[in-house]
Amino acid sequence: MVKTNLKITMMAVAMACVSLTAACEKNVFDEGSKPDEEQPRPDKGVINKDTAQIDYMTVAEAQEATVGEVICVRGYIVASCTRSMRNADFTEPFEGSTAIILADEPADLDDFKYLTDEHLFPVCLTEYKDVRAALNLVDNPHLWNRLVYIRGVKSRYMSMPGLKKVLQYQVAAQ
Repeated sequence: MVKTNLKITMMAVAMACVSLTAACEKNVFDEGSKPDEEQPRPDKGVINKDTAQIDYMTVAEAQEATVGEVICVRGYIVASCTRSMRNADFTEPFEGSTAIILADEPADLDDFKYLTDEHLFPVCLTEYKDVRAALNLVDNPHLWNRLVYIRGVKSRYMSMPGLKKVLQYQVAAQ
C-alpha cells in the first residue's frame, strides 16, 4: 500500500515537472549573443523559443504563492546576500554569492525604496554550482538591476518568502 502511494506520488511529481517545463523555459543568453542562438542551460532540457508564452509571477505575487509550489518569478536582481537579509549588498562591491534578491522594479539608489523586506524576494543559489556561477553578483556584477525569470520551489528562505532549488533561469535581453 505504501509503495503504491509512493509510486503514484512520484508519477504525479514527474508529470507536474514535465508540464511546468514549458511554463518558464527560456535560453540563458551570454552577453553579445543573439536571442535565437542556442545557449547552455542548467537543466539541459528542451528550449522553448516562444518567449511570449512564459507564465510567470511578479515578486509580489510570488510572495503570496504556496510554499512547496514550483513557480516562475520575474524580477530584477537588486542585491546579493549571504546568510541573512541584514547582509544584503545593494551596491558594489558585492560580497555574498550564495543568494540574490529580486524586486519588481530595478533598484534606484537615489529613490531607495527597499527599506523593508516586503518588496524583496531572496533566491537561494547553493543547490546547483552552475546556477550559482551564472547568477551570483560577486562573479557577475553586470547582472545587477537586470531582469530575470527564475523557476524554482517557493520556500521560506532567510526568514521570509523566497525561492530555493532553482530549476531554470533566463536573463532577459537588455
